[in-house]
Amino acid sequence: MNEEQREAEIAAIAERLDGLKLAADFTAGEIRVLAAYVQESAFPAGTVVIQEGRKANSLAFMAEGVATIQKEDSNAPERHIIELGRDAVIGEIAFFDNEPRSATVVAKTDVRLLVLTRDQFDALAVEQPQLAIKVLFAVGRVLSHRLRQVTGRFVGLLA
Repeated sequence: MNEEQREAEIAAIAERLDGLKLAADFTAGEIRVLAAYVQESAFPAGTVVIQEGRKANSLAFMAEGVATIQKEDSNAPERHIIELGRDAVIGEIAFFDNEPRSATVVAKTDVRLLVLTRDQFDALAVEQPQLAIKVLFAVGRVLSHRLRQVTGRFVGLLA
């Protein structure tokens, strides 16, 4: 890929990032810098995006589509946990703990992801530490919201 193509790719990724809630607190310049560390991936409906048990160290921001999170169960082949759509973060557990994937993610519709590997994040942290901190806090907010939802459901089941 030549320099002009790479710049066009970064601009397209920056535009997708800018449309996400995750980027609401980022400046246009920060989004452009972050876009250089992110790769875009597309998956057609029905495709396994993340496989439970596989080793990986990336997270992804869902830019388009809907995905189903499934958990293997000894009593059934798969157990549907939740559906996630635009603005969701997937793959974050393995990104942070460097363990195998904890669930399977299947594209319910065509899905477009913006993928940040741990290596790319580490490079961002060295070259743009303040931006890396903002990314961590943005991901943390998404995860905190998800945890609150799960906690609320769990409490509802106990009542």
